[in-house]
Formats: sequence, structure tokens, C-alpha cells
Amino acid sequence: MIVVGQGQAPHWVWISPPRVDWIRARLARTGTVVISLGAVAVVVVLVNLPSSRDPFAWFGVIMGGLGAFWGLLAGLSLVLARECARDGYFDVNHAQGVRRVLGVLWGAVILCTMIAALLQVGLLSDDRRAVPFTVGAALYFVALYLLVVLGGVAFFAGRGVLRLSPGR
Repeated sequence: MIVVGQGQAPHWVWISPPRVDWIRARLARTGTVVISLGAVAVVVVLVNLPSSRDPFAWFGVIMGGLGAFWGLLAGLSLVLARECARDGYFDVNHAQGVRRVLGVLWGAVILCTMIAALLQVGLLSDDRRAVPFTVGAALYFVALYLLVVLGGVAFFAGRGVLRLSPGR
């Protein structure tokens, strides 16, 4: 019988209480930074795009918004992954699942932001549409780049913190 929604059973490993505190603090700090900067990128992506009124650009705006959403979920995953370490123990199976999710989310951020950037470049370089390159468009590209960087920060921070070496 397969129960939907049930993952692997927790595999708790003992670690020192200072290590638990370090893991929880590092995940909370990094996740909060990713969420905060990602929220700024969301505002820039969804509000500051000057050509967002063009029907062709709506799909790019939606893809940029989706990339920002996946980036915010990566930060939230880091904050929620603090539950892997508690009371002197570390759940290896849950940490492995979080590392996989962070990789998938970073891939989704990269894909969505690439599509959004390519659509915006196509819109800016099209001679039939009069869409100028402005400061807002430059901020849009910076925000897309920031989303990819934040997804990478979440992935590598989670990968480093949620992996136990044999000596710990």
C-alpha cells in the first residue's frame, strides 16, 4: 500500500548542541536575506518594467514573476529547513529532500528568468514596436540577474549547511 504524502521516515543523527544552533542560525539568516532581496526583485520585476503594457511583454513579466516566486520559495525552504536540526539531533533524510528541492527551485529560477530576459531583449530589439531601453528596463535585467544569484546562494548555502561530515 502506498500512502500519498508520506516521505521517508526521519533518520536522526546525534550532533552537538552548538552545531544545532549554528545550523539553525545559518539557515534562518540566509533564508531571510534571500526572501528580503527576492521581495525587492519581485517589486522591480512586476512594477518597474516600462514595457509591461505591451501584450507581447506580458508573458515575459509572468515568467519573471514566476522566477521571483521560485526564488522566494527557495528562501522559505531554507527558513523551514531549520527543523532538520533540533534538540541535539539532525534529520538526514529531511535535509537530503531539502537539498533536492533547492536544486529544483534554482533550476526553475534560471529557466524562468532566461525566458523573461530573452523576451525582453526581443521586445527591445524589435523595430516594429517602439519600446525604448530605459532605466526601468535596466533595473529589470538587474533584478532577473539578482534572482538567479539568490537562487544560487540558497542552493549552495543549503547544500553546505545541510550536509554533515563524518566528524560532526
